Amino acid sequence: MRVATMPTAVREPAGHLLLDDRLSLERGLLPAPVLGRDGFRAAAHYEPGRAQALLSGDFYDVVQSEDSTVHAIIGDVSGHGPAEAALAVHLRLAWRTAVLCGRTQLQQMGMLERILVQERTSDETFATVVSLRFPPGGHSVTAVNAGHPGIILRRSREVRWVEPQTGIALGFFPGHEDWVETRIELSPRDGVVLLTDGVFEGRTGRATRLGEEGLLRLAARRSHLPAQEFIDALVGDAAAMAAPFGGLSDDVAVLQLGWNVPG
Repeated sequence: MRVATMPTAVREPAGHLLLDDRLSLERGLLPAPVLGRDGFRAAAHYEPGRAQALLSGDFYDVVQSEDSTVHAIIGDVSGHGPAEAALAVHLRLAWRTAVLCGRTQLQQMGMLERILVQERTSDETFATVVSLRFPPGGHSVTAVNAGHPGIILRRSREVRWVEPQTGIALGFFPGHEDWVETRIELSPRDGVVLLTDGVFEGRTGRATRLGEEGLLRLAARRSHLPAQEFIDALVGDAAAMAAPFGGLSDDVAVLQLGWNVPG
């Protein structure tokens, strides 16, 4: 039996329309930080590792509640396909709902893990996540870390790596829930930089990777830049170092957050 095929002249436009529809859908699912006019600033850099995609397994979001507290999250679902991107959207939207409903950071983590376990397509899928809570005043931030990389703290032109106490990644041992809150003191105009590991896991040699220490050295070279330029340059420098060895093959997400931070 011969199967009828669509003429090439018809198939190609149809393919383009499907791609346009998919990209439009993904664009609508990208995060849109919700901030008031209290002087809080958020800058973001987001690059999926998949070709012709706007969403990845990395996710982030920023929401300011009615009492002016700013809540932020960044996370990384293991894997790189469309199923992981869909799960990341589930987690981001669930987190925003939990914030708006007044759940605490520890309650948010527990809820995200339950959703991940219910929605994942493989028992091997997990997610690393860190959430932040910035109370009004700008004197501190509270972090809850589930297996995620640390934080870069920008103070004037100095940068340093901060490691909140880290609990287990979501989905590793469901129900274990060993996460804790870590309070980090801030000075006025400090910038807090969250990131996923894709930005520092690129190779810089046949047997070497940039790593956290290498990323911190790059950050120190760019410490004079305002927020958006800083994180764009940080990703650009990491990509340039990895380019001779295959480039940054993983998804990348970077956020800079803070009260009255330039940029």
